[in-house]
Amino acid sequence: MGLKIFYVDDEPELCEVFEELFSTEEISVETFTDPFKVLEKTISSPPDVVFMDYRMPGLNGLELARKMPVEIKKYLISGENNLVVDYPFEEILYKPFEIAHIRELLKQFKKS
Repeated sequence: MGLKIFYVDDEPELCEVFEELFSTEEISVETFTDPFKVLEKTISSPPDVVFMDYRMPGLNGLELARKMPVEIKKYLISGENNLVVDYPFEEILYKPFEIAHIRELLKQFKKS
């Protein structure tokens, strides 16, 4: 079984772009625009990695991460350059994120 990734952002266009850029035969990407739906799916069918936007209506990325199972790797994506959070994300990625950097991250997961 390959790498399973969830991506959540309230902007549907960004979800589409993420899926197009990173879905491969070895990597399945499922996208969500609703943080409550990704939370439900994460609990019922946990992914290996979740990339989540910080600013979303109803539940921000920090609140979402705290509700997810701790063993899932989590990356926060934000347009706010000076964001300070008290959650141990694997990394905070700033918009616009570097495609090559995310590809390198995903290679690490495929090896482990």
